[in-house]
Amino acid sequence: MHLKAIAVDTGGTFTDMVVLDQDTGEVDVLKLPSTPSDPGEAIIAGLKELLVGSFAPGDVLSLSHGTTVGTNRLLQGQRERIGLFVTEGFGGINDVWHLPRQEDSTGGQVYIERLPPVLPRFRREAAERVNADGDVTRPLDREAAAEAVRSLARLDIDAIAVVLLFSFLNPAHEEELAEIILKEIPNCSVSLSSRILPQVRERPRLSTTVANANIDRAMSSYLVSLEHRIREQHVTTEQLYVMQSNGGIGRLSTVVPITTVLSGPCAGAQAGMQVGQAAGFANVVSLDMGGTSTDIALGQDGRVLETTTGRVGDWELAVPMLTINTIGAGGGTIARVDGGGGMRVGPESAGADPGPACYEKGGTEPTVTDATLVLGFLDHGRKLGGRVALNRQAAERAIAAVGDELGLDVLQTAEGIVRITNAKMEEGIRAVSTEVGYDLRDFALVAFGGAGPIPAGMLASDLKMTKVVVPPSPGVTSAMGLVMADLRRDYVRSRLRLMSELTADELATVLADLRGQAEREFEHEGFGPEEVILEFFIDIRYLGQGYELTIPIGNESAAGPESVAAARRHFDEHHEQLFGHNAPGEEAEAVNYRARATVIVPKVTLKRGDRATGPVSEARTGERPVCFDAAAGSAPCPIYDRTLLKPGHAIDGPAVVEQLDSTTVVYPGQSAVIDDYLNIVITTA
Repeated sequence: MHLKAIAVDTGGTFTDMVVLDQDTGEVDVLKLPSTPSDPGEAIIAGLKELLVGSFAPGDVLSLSHGTTVGTNRLLQGQRERIGLFVTEGFGGINDVWHLPRQEDSTGGQVYIERLPPVLPRFRREAAERVNADGDVTRPLDREAAAEAVRSLARLDIDAIAVVLLFSFLNPAHEEELAEIILKEIPNCSVSLSSRILPQVRERPRLSTTVANANIDRAMSSYLVSLEHRIREQHVTTEQLYVMQSNGGIGRLSTVVPITTVLSGPCAGAQAGMQVGQAAGFANVVSLDMGGTSTDIALGQDGRVLETTTGRVGDWELAVPMLTINTIGAGGGTIARVDGGGGMRVGPESAGADPGPACYEKGGTEPTVTDATLVLGFLDHGRKLGGRVALNRQAAERAIAAVGDELGLDVLQTAEGIVRITNAKMEEGIRAVSTEVGYDLRDFALVAFGGAGPIPAGMLASDLKMTKVVVPPSPGVTSAMGLVMADLRRDYVRSRLRLMSELTADELATVLADLRGQAEREFEHEGFGPEEVILEFFIDIRYLGQGYELTIPIGNESAAGPESVAAARRHFDEHHEQLFGHNAPGEEAEAVNYRARATVIVPKVTLKRGDRATGPVSEARTGERPVCFDAAAGSAPCPIYDRTLLKPGHAIDGPAVVEQLDSTTVVYPGQSAVIDDYLNIVITTA
């Protein structure tokens, strides 16, 4: 019996499945059209297909899933009927959302009025109070709280968020409220800020907790249903996981919904770093272009950059997440003529249903995929993912309709669609690199997703990047990231303390508390303390600053006087790197203490391919007209079959390399080689 690790990445157009044989290291892939109305339907269809022809249910060791269910709910403005409990006296709109953000020139406070749609309409106040030391100064009035809950019950509330003052120091009143809520409304979803985000600052704590309340019912229902449907296929493994925003995986049954909002993009970012390292590049920018969007991430020394705060649409979220820039540019992105008479591409997408016009599934508006087909990068009659046939005539009709309004021919219009889309992606790449102090000349571009390897060579050239790496199976690389991911959870405690006064004993006490929580939770999932790897961090700021920097301090055994001093020095150095100045003579303050707990899981071992024994011409399958410049028109371009390319083969551009799950373009003036791991490595200059 060969145990199998299955990974599923649900995209806007395709659902990708990867199966890793734990004994042989062999990897099989499967692509199916996504089912947006019920994402789990495509997953179960793929699982059934695999179980019929490849292996038995008992052979499944694990199944990991990257999902956009929670993300889409936040971005698309879907809302539960949410109730909110706050401390008495803080229920007014102004109390949380109208906060002083900066001082004016006279030293007075400037208030910014901002009323995002995340603030629940149905608010109630809890008669209670905990002070800034975590001491209870007014016990919770349980009877008044119960009556307030009953008033929400009469409004058919689906979920309740509880965000009480200083609950991150003492959660007792939030826990009491949860008991009362579940007694009065047994089926209600309850999100406590002391569980979701036990750290200082009411505004991000409220936004993050309310966001969790908004997606909790939908996300939990989806994951519970998915697990049930997997069990119906007689799969018995307990290792059913979902990708989290921090780049690690968590159990389907225990994951906190808000930690999954970047579930889909994170898997690709992690895989991009692994691919880059194998190809010999420590610093990479990953470009994951699918049918609906493009996800961009930057990594140094094989590790994706991370942040402890971010935004998803209108939502301010203070949860650990990989630094990923998602833009509305994918194969299904729609091109239209705007009100000013110019062409606009996106952010609307044709998705999987009806899809681009060339799919002939009912779509009539031109998309990026239609444009690449008309230009010749994609081939008429070819099936994307081996399942969806492309019709050039249908694409031409859709593009001609827009071109007629603009006074352009079909090639000019198609080229315009591609150029506008490329400009958006270049802007997205700069946002995670040059705009935050990184020099793109020091980075390689790792391009994947079904659509990513087509524009990658041009993007890299325009951005002065000299290398592009296209992995062996670009269309399913995101799914590969799921079988490379480890189990991970993040923990945080807020304790304000001047760094000059922070003692080694105080630091050790906080770190021990974080360690204990991590070990208890992982033990509940069947992992012993010896399997849990812990890393610790401190959020530090200069006294009076409104932001912190997260500084690593190593493991718990390093919590001595020298580690406090080293953290302060590291903070000053990091502040200088990011902002161009520091103030080592000024007082600094520790704000939050963090722990990252990881359990290592078996990884995909990237295998070396056999060296080429014949000339690259043996992989050439013919040629077809391809347009690299509408002014010059189309010209014959060599076409290669990627399955026939071996390490050592070299290709001079222009050339198109085709495979089942993607297409790679080597532009005029560029060259490409196949490396030992079967990556296509393109040199742009």
